[in-house]
Amino acid sequence: MDELRTRTRVLVVDDDRLIREMISDALVEDGCEVSAASSGAEALEVLAGEIPFDVVVTDLSMREMDGLQLLERVKREYPKLDVIILTGYASLESALQAMRLGAADYLRKPIKQLEIVYSVRQTRLRRRILNENEALRGCLQTFEASRVLAACLDAADVLPLAMDLILHITERQRGVGRLRLALPRPGEGTVVSGFDADVATVLREQIERGKLFDPDSMVPEEGGDTELYTPGLSAKLAQLGVETGEVLEVALRNGREVIGGLWVMSDGRDFNLEERRRCSVLVAQTELALANAERYHQASEKAFIDDVTELYNARYLLSALDRETSRAERGGGVLSVLFLDLDRFKRVNDSHGHLVGSSVLRELGVQLSDCVRSIDTLARYGGDEFTIVLVDTDHQEATEIAERIREIVNGHEFGGAHCLRLTVSIGVATFPEHGRTREQILEASDQAMYLAKAQGRDQVRSANDLDNRRPGVC
Repeated sequence: MDELRTRTRVLVVDDDRLIREMISDALVEDGCEVSAASSGAEALEVLAGEIPFDVVVTDLSMREMDGLQLLERVKREYPKLDVIILTGYASLESALQAMRLGAADYLRKPIKQLEIVYSVRQTRLRRRILNENEALRGCLQTFEASRVLAACLDAADVLPLAMDLILHITERQRGVGRLRLALPRPGEGTVVSGFDADVATVLREQIERGKLFDPDSMVPEEGGDTELYTPGLSAKLAQLGVETGEVLEVALRNGREVIGGLWVMSDGRDFNLEERRRCSVLVAQTELALANAERYHQASEKAFIDDVTELYNARYLLSALDRETSRAERGGGVLSVLFLDLDRFKRVNDSHGHLVGSSVLRELGVQLSDCVRSIDTLARYGGDEFTIVLVDTDHQEATEIAERIREIVNGHEFGGAHCLRLTVSIGVATFPEHGRTREQILEASDQAMYLAKAQGRDQVRSANDLDNRRPGVC
């Protein structure tokens, strides 16, 4: 209660100076900050000032503007400002009318000092309970809205949904989201929402260069280690012609590590405590969704990982090829597939044993991994066969990559002390040139690989070279 009293600002309105002073003295003695006005018009002028008030205590009967008129104006212009009505001519009708207009309490004169103090205390207590209930209701609504995040099993899907939710709960239009995770494709870790197309393009360019909205640039607020912010962010945005006002910055964490952030532009309206509380609820759900997505990804990885080489297996390859062909189909793009087979690998197993053979396969996996990008898919198809899906890569470029791989394998000594020299035959096929489905592309690249073997091994052959005959060479 002491904390409530020291924070309570009261405006006393009465055209009787003695009553004003008596009420003011009692409330000041109880720890309130009190201002006074002798009329309804003067009270409205005081309320329009910079100092916010918690309670208005007003006489019912006053010249020019009576207490009910003042009550009606106050509740219309300051809905959360509580009003206590005082009157020496109480009637049931006036009391009911005051309550209908939103009065917090209705007291009869003469007023005892303890009575007005108690009324103000109770009014502030009710307001605090109402505010807390409203805050809890808002947090619950945010929690319910953010439950959709739990259905996201891909981290790339969590970020745009979280961005939409935070803009919705804060009733703002513009925001940026960043996520620093190993995502399947570039660009999926960035969301720029609500900006004009030209501005969005500029922001994305700055983000790609690491100049803006970098989670690593967020530092703790002064005197704390929980709230983070980016020094000089508003100034940097202003230099680009982006006026933001206040920027709400929310870090996304995995434990204590910052893995991303959400930035919301105030659009000229500063963020209040209630909005920040709701954002905290949303962030907690977002971090939980990201953690779940990461666990799901790790579990999926184990199901899709080859035990020997620790590359993707054929199951993952087929899924990835389905996804990439669909994407290329929608966007009018291309992709190429390399089908590789070690030449005469059976001799390695027969001469040196399967442990050495497995070691050779792992070494080859490392060599191939160094030749492809993170957005490409490298998988062990089975036995000594490997497949590479090269996204956004035409046939000529894919053939050049295949030739580079062939030369690297040819020049490498496998098997450690065994110093094994091996060669590889590679087939190349491209979407949509050699097929429009997963099966057609794989079949074309596989046949091109067998053609390379039939024509002497240690070479690259294109699906363009096929004559519809699959050579029977092992």
